[in-house]
Amino acid sequence: MIILAETPLDRAQAKRERIERELKKCPDFQLYLLAKSRQDLARMERLLMQIPTFRLWRTLANSIELWRTLANSA
Repeated sequence: MIILAETPLDRAQAKRERIERELKKCPDFQLYLLAKSRQDLARMERLLMQIPTFRLWRTLANSIELWRTLANSA
């Protein structure tokens, strides 16, 4: 079933979800998702930033979070 994204936010979320499914195949990304401390997250991010798809996933995640923050404050 194909669901058409209606807004730029919908498209960004759909793309982020597709990328995340692919990244979940990577053990380092799994560790990133499990990391609890800021120190562990920062270390894993430095490692994963070498992967272009992770950089895109991170950019999309940050953009979506920013949009939600702005929408909730309006």
